[in-house]
Amino acid sequence: MKTMKALQWDGASLALKTVAKPEAKAGEVLVRLTKAGICNTDLEIIRGYYPFTGTLGHEFVGIVEQAPRRSLIGKRVVSDINSSCHQCAMCLAGNPHHCIKRSALGIHGKDGAFAEYLTTPEENLVIVPDSLDDNLAVYAEPLAAALEIQEQVDFSRHEGVLVIGDGKLGLLITLSLAQAGLEVTLLGHHPERLELPGLDNISFCTSPPDLKFPVVVEATGNPSGFATAVQLTAPRGTLVLKSTYKGNLAFNPAPLVVNEITLLGSRCGPMDKAVALLACGAINPAGLTQDIFPLADATRAIARANKKGALKVLLEMTG
Repeated sequence: MKTMKALQWDGASLALKTVAKPEAKAGEVLVRLTKAGICNTDLEIIRGYYPFTGTLGHEFVGIVEQAPRRSLIGKRVVSDINSSCHQCAMCLAGNPHHCIKRSALGIHGKDGAFAEYLTTPEENLVIVPDSLDDNLAVYAEPLAAALEIQEQVDFSRHEGVLVIGDGKLGLLITLSLAQAGLEVTLLGHHPERLELPGLDNISFCTSPPDLKFPVVVEATGNPSGFATAVQLTAPRGTLVLKSTYKGNLAFNPAPLVVNEITLLGSRCGPMDKAVALLACGAINPAGLTQDIFPLADATRAIARANKKGALKVLLEMTG
């Protein structure tokens, strides 16, 4: 039996283990991973956000080693994280991300990217151009999640956007909205992060401003961020929720009702658009990378990513 190293969560503890190398099923490819990113969702799973056990991780770039189409072998790729059935009502309605039988890499029903290899449906792949470095390509999945907001909200009739949270995802959302030409205000705790490329024209505040916004994006990863977001959303505005965390959220729905606020959940987005924006340099998240650890030090990498105020920590699959 061929084996590999993988960082696995068993519901109680995290450990780098020697496990069986995955075998691609019909319609799947085998990818040798080169880089993976640690996301807040990975950390929240460890805290108990979702009852997943297995290999964590869903942000990655790698090289195809086995594929139904030989032309894919040797290609560098990223991948959508969702595997869909194509037969349920949601799939037939054109919503495969909400397939009732879906699995999601490193989150639900399928081992993920904190390993030397993974398998994923061929249809989920996006080929990475030669000009795009692995250290940037690994941001394709979280950038796609940021871009999903623009797929959901019609910004043409809005004058301003408030992003709450200046962590990894909040900064990617801010970069993507600014790149689209929108007037963005960022509410956070780290004004020095405006020095990152692409954020020089962003308004920044460390306490809630006195005005309300037609669109507010909550990306704090903290339940307290929701109350602030409700407070700062204008009547008949849209509140976009990006945070996931362990536990239930207690809130008073009256402001949502009285102010007729639209509450919008937002998750995965267009991987092809993310890769294109990264490849042409329109969005450059290189400044978000704080540390890179080898897979052998994966538990230490998780601890680093878990520190308050940490930005992106990457895993490098060597050997």
